[in-house]
Amino acid sequence: MSESSSSQLPFETPEPRSRLARAWLRSAGSRLVFWAPVWVPLAVLAQVALLGLGPALAESRRLDGAARDLSERLERERTAAAELQRLLRAQSDPIYLERERRLLRAPDGPLPVK
Repeated sequence: MSESSSSQLPFETPEPRSRLARAWLRSAGSRLVFWAPVWVPLAVLAQVALLGLGPALAESRRLDGAARDLSERLERERTAAAELQRLLRAQSDPIYLERERRLLRAPDGPLPVK
């Protein structure tokens, strides 16, 4: 009786369905490994394109806008600095200072009234 009960155990004789499943997995695994030199670089390229290129282009556009703003601000600051330099030279000129003093002391004020 032990001989007949041991022949009925499922782990001793694999079923045909599990054989087919194992064969399919084996062939799928070998196909996957065979095509790995193709899909691995494609996966890396997709990751760079989706996760790296888009944010890099957005950052480039943001930096271009910031560079334009900065150049406009720099031009305004240079204009203001040139005006301040002109005023400083005028305040250092004794002839200019004397003319200002005379205008302020004039009886009809700094601007003539018509």
